[in-house]
Amino acid sequence: MIRLLTNAGESFPLEWIGISDFDGSLRFEVTGGEVAKLFQVFTDPKHTQVLTRIFDETEKTYEGYTFFKGMDWLPSGNVVVRLLKG
Repeated sequence: MIRLLTNAGESFPLEWIGISDFDGSLRFEVTGGEVAKLFQVFTDPKHTQVLTRIFDETEKTYEGYTFFKGMDWLPSGNVVVRLLKG
């Protein structure tokens, strides 16, 4: 399972995460989750300044993605979040 840990200690389960070749945004699909809570967290730079992807025992850090670009609520109930470097 993939988890995303925010700079302020919030943790979310993910389906996938990556940087878009199209616009350089950091995109990830949060499994389930309350849309209002996701909006609150991912529009707050104190959470998004440093994001850490944890997959099995490996970690990858994404830094500086503090500009909220948008969210898409999928029919599955998952949410795709898009962030740009601020």
